[in-house]
Amino acid sequence: MAKFYSEYYQLPRFSVIESFYEEVQETEKFRLKEISAAVKIQALWRMYRQRKHYLEEKWAVKIIKRVYIGYRTRKNFWKLINQQLAHHRLMFFSSAATAIQRIYRGFYSRKYFHDFGARKKYLKHIEGKNERRITKMHEYAKQQEIEEQRRQEDYARMEFYKLASSLHHLTSTKAIPGVYRGLEEVSDFGKHTLKT
Repeated sequence: MAKFYSEYYQLPRFSVIESFYEEVQETEKFRLKEISAAVKIQALWRMYRQRKHYLEEKWAVKIIKRVYIGYRTRKNFWKLINQQLAHHRLMFFSSAATAIQRIYRGFYSRKYFHDFGARKKYLKHIEGKNERRITKMHEYAKQQEIEEQRRQEDYARMEFYKLASSLHHLTSTKAIPGVYRGLEEVSDFGKHTLKT
């Protein structure tokens, strides 16, 4: 029985060890392939995890940028609005202050520097002076016109005399009276009518 027992218990033990070694050898054959596959799986998993983390951070950065740009734009917009309002207020108050100063200075100068009655009197005096000067100027212009007309007449008479003296056939001689001789010199006809 001991023989049967030893054979019976040794056979499976031997086969288990042998099958273990066979399995170890089998696994040793594919060991490099399995290691490279495991490394590949780990690399892909890490890549997936890193990419997911990167995309989450990128999305968070996008949101932060969008919120910050909106905040900055609103802040700049309100800053510009406040500057424009301040500028408009300044212009309004400046124009109001200018108007008040102008009115007060006018009042002050009318009250303390310029007398209205004296000014009116002065303007009347100037007006009379201007009218006298204008009448003198008109008289002088009339005199100038009369003198100019007289000069032109004298010049025309002189030109006519020069022209007539050069036309000797129209002048009178002792025998024949000329065209320029007076009618009363030639005959007695109409003497009494011309003189009256």
